[in-house]
Amino acid sequence: MENDYLKNIGQRLRFVRSIFNEGKKLSTEQFAHLLGESRDNISNYEHARASVPARVLIELYRRGINPTWVLTGEGDVFANNLPGKQRRKLLKQRGIDIIEIKELAKVEFEEHKEVKVLKVAAGKIKNRGT
Repeated sequence: MENDYLKNIGQRLRFVRSIFNEGKKLSTEQFAHLLGESRDNISNYEHARASVPARVLIELYRRGINPTWVLTGEGDVFANNLPGKQRRKLLKQRGIDIIEIKELAKVEFEEHKEVKVLKVAAGKIKNRGT
């Protein structure tokens, strides 16, 4: 159950990353840089391998994202502060439909959740043909 909770938070965090750059998606590395985090940390939050710390939620709030929405999915994506109002206005001016983007982000999440990552060790491989 805890893992489902973290997966939902990760999905919402990926959605935020998908609209963070004036309606365009940032790379994990770009998003991490803006939030003062490492790429690995952001990846861990997005893939439910770690909880999102308060410092990240605070930084998102300062940049106009509602931390309550990130944690629960309740309320509005945008914070009720000046940066949040500016983000909403900018996306509206660009004709970007937040609901449509949310649905696309959800589909993307569903497509990727079945992917398993395998790690393998590779040693030196000799070329026997020479």
